[in-house]
Amino acid sequence: MHAMSDKTSRTAAPEGTGAGRDLLLLEDNPALARVVASVAQAEGWQVHDCVDAEQAVETLSRLRPTAAIIDCMLAEGSGLDVLGRLAATGRDIPLMIVSGYGDSLLRVAEQTAERCGLTRVSVRPKPFSATALRTFLHEAAAGSDGS
Repeated sequence: MHAMSDKTSRTAAPEGTGAGRDLLLLEDNPALARVVASVAQAEGWQVHDCVDAEQAVETLSRLRPTAAIIDCMLAEGSGLDVLGRLAATGRDIPLMIVSGYGDSLLRVAEQTAERCGLTRVSVRPKPFSATALRTFLHEAAAGSDGS
């Protein structure tokens, strides 16, 4: 498992690059999580990496993320279980839902998010490009600058 002892890996954003932008990353594939974290950190985000739904819920109990990337299918639990908890924070943050299991699952995930009251949702099949990730992060950062 690639999580640190506090159950999330926290890497500070480089100075002058938007420190204070927290990204909740729920992804159980260590290689993909490292790539996403690397790109996000280069864009000035502090990444809070979780490997299962329980970890993500625990992280949400102490963190108010600026944006989130949630994998639908996890080895332990479902990323969809986290959507209700994310909505319960009372903040409709930018959310990217990802899956390697096809468009039908992504449609269900998007509908689930909307039923939870989350409206700033994008869905992406895995693998997705670094360009798509950067676009999501830039749009999320732009949305947070005015709040």
